[in-house]
Amino acid sequence: MENNENFEGKNLDSNNESNPGLNPSHFDRELKVTPISTEYLREVAKWTKFLSILGMIGMAFYVLMGIIMSLVYFGSSFGTSQNNVGAVAMIPLLFMMIIICAIYIAPIWWLYKFSTNLQQAIILKNTEQLTTAFSFLKKHYKFIGIMTLIVIGLYILGFIGIIGSGVLTTLMAR
Repeated sequence: MENNENFEGKNLDSNNESNPGLNPSHFDRELKVTPISTEYLREVAKWTKFLSILGMIGMAFYVLMGIIMSLVYFGSSFGTSQNNVGAVAMIPLLFMMIIICAIYIAPIWWLYKFSTNLQQAIILKNTEQLTTAFSFLKKHYKFIGIMTLIVIGLYILGFIGIIGSGVLTTLMAR
């Protein structure tokens, strides 16, 4: 087999038009955004801006709910010692809410920055701003992808933990 053939015997020469990704002359071309693509991007910018603002509002409500719940539990704990236990138990929940907000504010902000930069790039026909917009979108989806993998890993660990505790419970009951 020659160097310019892949495992299926197809030619990988630079003049191969069947696979433009393998043709170095295609790297010299400019990517042009057509008017239809521009309209699609304009619509994407509107929806991503809406979703990011909705996410920010959701985070604000989440923080507000945490503050209100904390005030209610801490305010009602001044009476009996039994209520103090509930107030102390509220502290980890409050920290968890703060951590969740801190984690999710970044991708929401990056989505917002994508939409605003995309809108400006379309209005000004500015390629650098379009590149900046897509860099924010890349950050957003990279973060979401990593978080998804982490959550899947935690689900797997939780599932293993549940099975392990079930096995231990069965063995201890004998």
